[in-house]
Amino acid sequence: MDALEIMFGKRSIADKIAESKEGYKEEITEGAREKYVADSLVKRSDKKAIVSDKIGIEKTLVNKTTTNKTDREKAIVKKTTVNRTTINRTDRDNDKADKGKDAVMASGVSTMQIKSVEKIKDKLSKRYIAFDTETTGFSAYNDRIIELGAVIFEDGKAVKSFGSLVNAGKRVPASATRVNNITNDMLADSPKEDVVYPEFVEFLGDAITGDTIICAHNASFDMRFLSATFERLGIDANIKFVDTLALCKKYVTGTCDHKQPTMAQHFNISQQDAHRAESDALVCGGIMAELLKLM
Repeated sequence: MDALEIMFGKRSIADKIAESKEGYKEEITEGAREKYVADSLVKRSDKKAIVSDKIGIEKTLVNKTTTNKTDREKAIVKKTTVNRTTINRTDRDNDKADKGKDAVMASGVSTMQIKSVEKIKDKLSKRYIAFDTETTGFSAYNDRIIELGAVIFEDGKAVKSFGSLVNAGKRVPASATRVNNITNDMLADSPKEDVVYPEFVEFLGDAITGDTIICAHNASFDMRFLSATFERLGIDANIKFVDTLALCKKYVTGTCDHKQPTMAQHFNISQQDAHRAESDALVCGGIMAELLKLM
């Protein structure tokens, strides 16, 4: 998202957001953990694997007999305890992910980027939802969404919008306020997460199950925050999205960059309130409509 462009020394938060995108790691699903444990743990004897599911803790012991001295020397016997429900947030933020990952998985939450957008052009031409967030920073797990914006587009036209400030119980640093003009005083009387998100889910409608596609500019940033929030609040979702930033890089040439304000100017889309979620979502939706014409 191009909203947070605050300078820290000679580097901008936008740069840091880009770095955080590189540093995000896809969460390991329960099935993947089970496979990892089963495939990696070996022991010398032929005892059967024992699995205990008491109080949410899974202990897997896999034992294997080695056939020669070399194998015996290489064999390592481990007992691994995996806690199903607890993931250290700091470790997850610091983990590095492969650049090619397209999906962000969480407990009950799945967000998947669609890269072959041309194949769903007809579907998008009929309906999509443009989405944007304003946040307190760039860490999806340590920071919070403080404003949500979304606009439903049908046949390339905006037909319905959603916008709300969110009192997420976290103070807004002055650096963020300088970009989005959202202050702590503004959030003090704003609705809390348990009020805003049920309304937002209702607005999304079948987008929450992946039937209607969502678009966002630098979408991975917004989707990480949305996924983390849904997970924390216990909201199930299976969202499919496209990234207008990636599409602009593919279809738009001759511009100094592909940031949302630059693309809005390129497509002659006016914006009255930049760096506010609902306004940015409206512009993003307009850019998506123009991109569809270029496909």
